[in-house]
Amino acid sequence: MGFGRRLVRKSVRRVTPRPVRKAMHPARTVKNAVTPRPVKQVSRAAYTVRHPVGATENKVIGTALYGGRARRRSRRGGLLAFLFGSGRR
Repeated sequence: MGFGRRLVRKSVRRVTPRPVRKAMHPARTVKNAVTPRPVKQVSRAAYTVRHPVGATENKVIGTALYGGRARRRSRRGGLLAFLFGSGRR
């Protein structure tokens, strides 16, 4: 897929409200839910190594479309740490 087409697709996806985009194939949804997060992270890193040009294009597009936003901070510890505090004070 060309750079221009990818840029248009991501900009259209950005404008489309989230509930409209939510429908997914049931098998892929289950696979995505069952796959552990470290495995997903390794697979994304492998894509970057295997396809450096595509990864660079994605980075450029992401910076152009989402450059002004702050990144989400990940919450460590899950639900119990959220409910009962992390214990670090």
